[in-house]
Amino acid sequence: MSNYVGRGLSQSVGNPSAQVEVNYYASSGWYAGLDVTTVNWVEKVYPGSNGRLELDAYAGYRWIRGDWTLKGYAMRLEFPGHYPSGTKRPDTNEVVGFVGWRGLSAKLNYSVGDSFGTPDSRGSWYFDVGAGTALGEKWYAAAHAARKQPRGRNPQTGVPNDINAYNAYKIGLTRSLPRDFAVSFEQTWTTAEPDLYTLNGYRVAGSHFAVVLLKNF
Repeated sequence: MSNYVGRGLSQSVGNPSAQVEVNYYASSGWYAGLDVTTVNWVEKVYPGSNGRLELDAYAGYRWIRGDWTLKGYAMRLEFPGHYPSGTKRPDTNEVVGFVGWRGLSAKLNYSVGDSFGTPDSRGSWYFDVGAGTALGEKWYAAAHAARKQPRGRNPQTGVPNDINAYNAYKIGLTRSLPRDFAVSFEQTWTTAEPDLYTLNGYRVAGSHFAVVLLKNF
């Protein structure tokens, strides 16, 4: 990826990133997987740390009938590495529900503990709706709209965590290539407050364009 954008935010802070995904699933039934992705924001948010990876492990059940797909699963987002003593790590546990019909989809990520290191943020959620369609045999177009909604209050200041709420949007165009390769062109943007989502002068919640090269094995 020329830029790893997740949940509307540049997780790689504008730098190139790589991801490997390993999963097991049947057409319907139990499934599990692990994504490993390089990130650049951890060291900037937590000075003195050395976290460079995001590990997303998930397991759940998928039900497919005709044009309908339903999924429910648990997910652990972990950011391994060394952190200064006393640091509240950004590791996050979520439960996820997904429903899809033809090219339409909706997904809800619900945090069952503190979300990404934010104190008193249990119950925060991220809701995404999407639509996609094939354009001939080689091209696929998709669009997404999402909402990040933090919960709780900062226990020290009393400020509501929802000051960090925002809407996120993405449009993408994917071209299939020989030998199970594909290339995707993605444009993302959000309504996030710039001052709250800027790292080292870079607006991680700003408008981002990314080129992603994919390969299935």
